[in-house]
Amino acid sequence: MELGQNVIKGLKLGALLRLAAQIFTWLNTLFLIRLLTPDDYGLMAMTMAFIGIFALMGDFGIGKAIIQAKELSTTQLRQAFTVNILSCLTFFALFMTVAPAIASFFDEPKITILIQTVACQHLIMIFHTLPFALSSRRMLFKEREKVQFYTAVLTSVATIAMAAAGLGVWALILGHLFMRLVLAIGYNLIAPCWVWPALNFQGFARMAGFSGIATVNDVLRYFVNIFASIGIGRLLTKVDLGVFSVARNLANLPSDKIGELLNHLGLSSFAKLQNEPATAGQYLHKSAQLAGLVLFPMYFGMCAVAPELIPLVLSDKWSVAIVPFQILCLASPLRMLSEMLATGITALGEPARNTRALLLTIVTLPLLLAGIQYGVKGACWAWLAINLISFVCHLKFILPIFVLRHSTFLKALLPSLTGSIIMLAGLQLLREHLTGEMHEALLLIAMIMAGVVLFSATQLLLFRRQLFTTLGYLRH
Repeated sequence: MELGQNVIKGLKLGALLRLAAQIFTWLNTLFLIRLLTPDDYGLMAMTMAFIGIFALMGDFGIGKAIIQAKELSTTQLRQAFTVNILSCLTFFALFMTVAPAIASFFDEPKITILIQTVACQHLIMIFHTLPFALSSRRMLFKEREKVQFYTAVLTSVATIAMAAAGLGVWALILGHLFMRLVLAIGYNLIAPCWVWPALNFQGFARMAGFSGIATVNDVLRYFVNIFASIGIGRLLTKVDLGVFSVARNLANLPSDKIGELLNHLGLSSFAKLQNEPATAGQYLHKSAQLAGLVLFPMYFGMCAVAPELIPLVLSDKWSVAIVPFQILCLASPLRMLSEMLATGITALGEPARNTRALLLTIVTLPLLLAGIQYGVKGACWAWLAINLISFVCHLKFILPIFVLRHSTFLKALLPSLTGSIIMLAGLQLLREHLTGEMHEALLLIAMIMAGVVLFSATQLLLFRRQLFTTLGYLRH
């Protein structure tokens, strides 16, 4: 119970700090979208399409291996540091060399220098991986979230200042590097790890094996997530890619930040339960209930108010992103739940099961190519279908290890999903009656308030017992 109490306390404290950071991130994103153009975001998406994969490979999964290891010696840290240095330098040199080829693939010469600039993040990651992993292993939730908060604030200010100065896509590029640098400094302050590189790798085989599979999983998941951008960038236009990129960034903002917190918390927490899969299953079940109570109403609500929200907040030039944003909002909870399952199984030392689910997901990616033939909206519908299939695959391969029945897991999500569907339908009817009767800003406020009332009423009337049980988890 002590571990469970520490996890919940860490989650509550981390969530408060993450919420504050999230507010700055949201404001930063909204300001940037108003200041920049679809062309700028298209260039950024092209720049990150391939280099992002290798950013995940930059440490070859060493960070996850450090967190998951039952015992960790100084020798292992030195060996891990050596692998991290070699891999980061290798990828830095690789992208400095292949940048022109990637620019040629997209038929966009401008991104050569952009890719070479972003490649500098690998030099920063040399000093980031070990302190970051140790902060997670030691469950320094409060300290780590403070680093995230200050990074979000400083990055927001710096990026907006550069965008306002007319730097265009360079504001996004330099802001990304600035974020990496601030994070590296922050993690070195809370969990410093100054060791010499090692020349002897005796006894490193187990950690290397785990980190290798973890890296493969990261690359496969990133490939799934980035495949749509590659396809749209290649088959459609730079502006289409910019619209898709903004719609997905907005749809992923809440889940990415919440997911980052839950993944780091889950990896370090579930790792302590490697020999107690049934107990880990109980925590996974509770986590799913809590996640569903947040994810489904939040995303279905965002889907419902998108026609008022996007033109009002981002301006009419982004109205074309409304429908793609709505579709992607429906996909985000499924993606987030799949990643929660993947984090849990990795922490229990069974990352190969996640690999199977990801490989089956990759088999479905041709659906995206078919969807792209119908434009950005078609690509988004295909993405929703792929996320649904991926979620089913993760359930099939991962839940048995947690000694958790599929029906039990899905029942944990049923109340929040049902309430969210009712809320979405109710808000659509409300729009039909109120459109033209009031200003768009007032309509947006009215719909948000109505959504809160509808979802709350559904939970209290139909699922009162499970609602209070779920909320009770936060009091332990």
